Amino acid sequence: MRKLIVIALISMVLGGCQGGGSTVREHDAADRYRNLAGAQLYLHQALWVQPERARVFIQGGEVGKAISDYRTQCSFEVDSIAHQGMSIEPGVFTITRVEALMTEVVQLARVQLASLDDGGGASAYFEGYHFWLDAPAQPQLRRMSCYGVFAEPGDLRPPTLAEIAETLGAVATLKY
Repeated sequence: MRKLIVIALISMVLGGCQGGGSTVREHDAADRYRNLAGAQLYLHQALWVQPERARVFIQGGEVGKAISDYRTQCSFEVDSIAHQGMSIEPGVFTITRVEALMTEVVQLARVQLASLDDGGGASAYFEGYHFWLDAPAQPQLRRMSCYGVFAEPGDLRPPTLAEIAETLGAVATLKY
């Protein structure tokens, strides 16, 4: 059973790449995709990364508040946790590539009996994108990642551009 789920997940990721790895669906009501390689990300306010952390989250246009796994979320990520806190300064960053991602969040393991073990257990995931950023004035800034809602494999989907825009709110804007 587990092997079938893994095969299905790999098929979904590869099948969902519509025209290449840098495309993102515009919104749920349309089957249109945008190529974001070369697009601009405008960060409108400074973001504070806590000491020994690698990212700061945004959801519903708010920075660092409580994050719900059942709403789209984005994070700005730096390349190291070896710092005493740092600021990501406002600016314009070029998206150099977009990488589709799928992250397993939970695996609910059952009590295993040797004669009945099918390697099973249920898992849930996030599907989304890494937006790799060119930020020469802020070399510690690595990327922005955006995740869709927490779901079981059959219900997974990455966030659309409309959902990402709503998540970022007035904090940041994508121009493509």
